[in-house]
Amino acid sequence: MSVVRERLAALCDQIARHSEMRQAIGDADAGPQLAELLDAVTAEQTPDQGRLLVLLDEIEEACSRDGLAGITTSSKQYTPLPAGFSESSPDEPLTWTCPLRRCNRTVFDDEVATPPSCAAAGTPMAAIRIL
Repeated sequence: MSVVRERLAALCDQIARHSEMRQAIGDADAGPQLAELLDAVTAEQTPDQGRLLVLLDEIEEACSRDGLAGITTSSKQYTPLPAGFSESSPDEPLTWTCPLRRCNRTVFDDEVATPPSCAAAGTPMAAIRIL
């Protein structure tokens, strides 16, 4: 379900970029939904996409009521990574993707000064090189 992947990517990006985002979501009374969502996407088994969508909606609605809009949405369209991505030459530009393969968040090397992390898993994003 690409809409879930897109919204997870937007949320993960917000949490990774803004250290206060988890607290803001909790302050908006959506802390339990965020915890359930993060537990679901970091679990070994594939999460229920319908439940993830419900949780994303609840987080978005709670935060919007609290004046924090657009944390699970993005103007970016979901597109799969182009052919030719792999871990090859160290001379080619780095790109990072979701290490869990649960969202479509992609960070390019010219967007960050240090390697980005997955907000859901708390681990570094998966580094790949563009061929």
